[in-house]
Amino acid sequence: MDWLKRRWRQFYNQFISLKGPPEKVARAFSLGLWIGWFPIIGTHSIMTVAAGAILRLSVPAIFLASWICNPLTIAFLLVADYEVGKFLVGGAHLSGVDFGELTFREMLSLGWDVLFPMIVGGFILGSINALIAYYPIKLWVIRVRRRGAQPKPIEPQP
Repeated sequence: MDWLKRRWRQFYNQFISLKGPPEKVARAFSLGLWIGWFPIIGTHSIMTVAAGAILRLSVPAIFLASWICNPLTIAFLLVADYEVGKFLVGGAHLSGVDFGELTFREMLSLGWDVLFPMIVGGFILGSINALIAYYPIKLWVIRVRRRGAQPKPIEPQP
């Protein structure tokens, strides 16, 4: 449980240090959530930097939110992307694919019958999450800044 508390404090400290108007921080954070749901492993960092530069949004805010896709959540996100996409556009029946262990090369080798539904599902789920998150994130930024929140100390690992 100490690990989780330490990670939350790191996230909180990074979040309160984000610069820019609350609307821009919320926009960047929402975009990061959308990127985190994008199913092609290995593309998140490139998408984050490119989107930040093109849209002139906070790259750290986008990165922070895109970490919704992490080693603990990736299998769930990929399966959800695929199932939603398969429901909407059809797709191959999958068995024996360990979504938690996929590499970029292995993912591409699954073929278009799998990748297309995953991309469609990722677009849909990412969009829903980004839209839902925008106003709560904006309000959280305003609230944290009004209170003058300061970074919380992070205990060193034993």
